[in-house]
Amino acid sequence: MKKLLGFYRRLVCHPVPLVFALLFVLAKVWSNISYGGSLVNGLRSGLMGILVYALAVGLIYLLSGKPLGDRSAAQQLASGQAKWGLVLGVILYFFILGSIVDRLQRQGLMPGYPVFSWIPGWGLWHNLFSSFPGGYMTANIVRGLPFFVLLPAYVLRRLGVKWGGFAFSGGNLKPAIPFLLIYVAAFLFSGLTVERWIFLLYATLYSGFQEEFFFRGVLQPLFIAVTKKPVWGMGLSVCLFAFLHIPDFVYRVYPTVPLALSSVASTALFGGLMAYGVYRTGMLWPWILIHALSNVVGF
Repeated sequence: MKKLLGFYRRLVCHPVPLVFALLFVLAKVWSNISYGGSLVNGLRSGLMGILVYALAVGLIYLLSGKPLGDRSAAQQLASGQAKWGLVLGVILYFFILGSIVDRLQRQGLMPGYPVFSWIPGWGLWHNLFSSFPGGYMTANIVRGLPFFVLLPAYVLRRLGVKWGGFAFSGGNLKPAIPFLLIYVAAFLFSGLTVERWIFLLYATLYSGFQEEFFFRGVLQPLFIAVTKKPVWGMGLSVCLFAFLHIPDFVYRVYPTVPLALSSVASTALFGGLMAYGVYRTGMLWPWILIHALSNVVGF
């Protein structure tokens, strides 16, 4: 108990988790009031969310020993190499963000002329996979793979990271086990259908594998290597992770901006949980599966 209290004392005194918590509560209050709810209900929703995620990171802390984030070779790169890798990673990030905006514009969901129209053949690339078996699922997996995985992996390889240095396995599985059990149980008891299994496969190959590799396997260790401050490194990578969801949430998924940004705030806290889990366990694969299961079961 003393160890856990010390962890929470450090947590509430650090500006990164405090800012995330404040923005989360404000987003929940705004969303609640926008839909006719009360300030009290909005505060209750925000504070309960903070409490749940605080308990979750506390559990990860208790079940883990020392942080194993340095099992990712990218976190051990020399400062100069890490800076180059981070610059290229952020450039890729904004390219991915631009591709999302371009897709929404081509679908007529977002105003403006498609931002990538100046790239020769981009329209063909956008439409090429739409007729493949599996529809948008196959298209998203194939379109995202080069930018979320292949190019970032190539950049790290050029900087000297070996294939075994991506921390897909190894590490300490114990802190991830409770979350794996919770999400697997939620999936199994929420009604098994062929469609749900297919969607789980899609979520694993796309959001689970690709997003976790890019944000937790590439950007997070590079941010930590550059800043020399793990909490700031995790916080910066989570900010980019959450921000990437804004165009889709605002223009496609949710009917109003307050509801969309409330979901972005939830995505940020979930990203923080994934970031801390990877940092403490030193492995990616359980958090890839947890991320995918979360997308299927909806929490």
